Amino acid sequence: MPRPRTALLPLLAALPALLVAGLGLLHPVFLTPETAERWRLAHLLLLPAFPLVAASVWFVLRRVRGAAAWVARVLASAYAVLYGALDAIAGVGAPHQVLRADERGEPGPNLGDVYEIGDRLGDLGVYTLAAALLVTGGVMWLRDRSPYALAGAVVGAASCWPFLQHHVFPPRGVLALVGIAAALALLELSRQRESSANSSPGP
Repeated sequence: MPRPRTALLPLLAALPALLVAGLGLLHPVFLTPETAERWRLAHLLLLPAFPLVAASVWFVLRRVRGAAAWVARVLASAYAVLYGALDAIAGVGAPHQVLRADERGEPGPNLGDVYEIGDRLGDLGVYTLAAALLVTGGVMWLRDRSPYALAGAVVGAASCWPFLQHHVFPPRGVLALVGIAAALALLELSRQRESSANSSPGP
């Protein structure tokens, strides 16, 4: 039976994605002068939260050696940079433009170009996160053939699709982050199973 401290580790791995999901509940669906302040505040809070999802991948892979594990770490780090760029551009910059235009009594700014570059970077970020989760699942599965590893990889990659389509907008984007949290918890459970097997006394 897992020790109490060890049993909390899957929750710790899932916590950053759950934090992002919770902040997503605060996110307005539409950007208007009336919602711009709340939009900007949500993304200011998300600025440090998004990279923590990448930190969860590093956490699951702690003390795991090998080229594949480092590929997963690099992919997770790329997600943190690329999705952070989207957050800064479309999450903080866009509502700032809307607010300033409203203060000057000007028509709403054309944000198409801002969203175009932001979405390109964000999309690449989600693809790298999906790849990081798949590679992490593969690494864990090769170490112990754990079904948790395969489940984590599949759930994580599948959850990245609605994340790609809906970002953190409720409800689908929020549910996508809950799925990613579940995937990280499953990957950590795979690690727990391997550690338990290695520490079990022989016959």
